[in-house]
Amino acid sequence: MLPVLVAGLIALSPLPPARAAEPPAGYVEAMRWYEAQARAGNARAQFLLGLSYEQGLRGAEPDAAEAVRWYRKAAEQGVPEAQAKLALALQFGRGVAADPAEARRWYGKAAEQGLAGAQYNLAYLLEAGLGGPRDTSRAIYWYEKAAVGGVSRALTALGGLHARGEDGQQNLREAYKWLILASEAGEPGTADMLRQLAGEIATEDREAAESDARRWRAAQGR
Repeated sequence: MLPVLVAGLIALSPLPPARAAEPPAGYVEAMRWYEAQARAGNARAQFLLGLSYEQGLRGAEPDAAEAVRWYRKAAEQGVPEAQAKLALALQFGRGVAADPAEARRWYGKAAEQGLAGAQYNLAYLLEAGLGGPRDTSRAIYWYEKAAVGGVSRALTALGGLHARGEDGQQNLREAYKWLILASEAGEPGTADMLRQLAGEIATEDREAAESDARRWRAAQGR
C-alpha cells in the first residue's frame, strides 16, 4: 500500500507589522501578494506558492520542480506541511531526483512537529526499509502517533504488523485491538481480517482486545 499525503491550503501566520496583514481581494492580486511575501522570506507564503505551482493555480501548467523549490525554502524554515510535501516529492521523484533517505529525513522533521500524515508516511518507510534500515519498532511507534492523529489506515497497518509478528514480536491481542478500531473506522478489508484472526486468537485474548479497543477510543474521546 503506497502512502498518501494530502496537504490543503493553510492560513498564513501573523506577519510582522511592516507587512500587509492579509492578501488583497481578487485572485490575481492575491497570488501576486503571496509571491511577493514568499520572495521576502515568509515561510507560510512560500508553502502556499509551492502549492500553487504544484496544482497549476497560477494560470499555467503545474510545475513540479518550481513547487519543490518553494517547498524546500518553507521546509528549511520549519513549516511541517512543506516538509511533508518536500518529502513526498523526494520519495516519488516528483520535480526532483528520487531520494528515499532524504524523504525519510524530512518526513521525520514533520512527524516530530505532530503532522499525522507525515507520521504515517515515515512509519511506512521504516516498515518497508525505504531510505534506510528497516525498523518495525519505530514504525509501530509512528503508526500509533498517526492513529491518534486520525489517520485510520495506520490502524490497519498496526493490526497487520502485530498479526504477522515480524521480528519475533507477534501479538494477536494487539493485532485484534487495532483491527477492531480499523474496522470501525471503515478501513477496507479489515472486517475479513478480523474474522480470520478470530479463529486463531484465544477467547480471553479476544475479549481483552475488545476492552483495549474501548479504552483506546475513550482515551481519544471517540
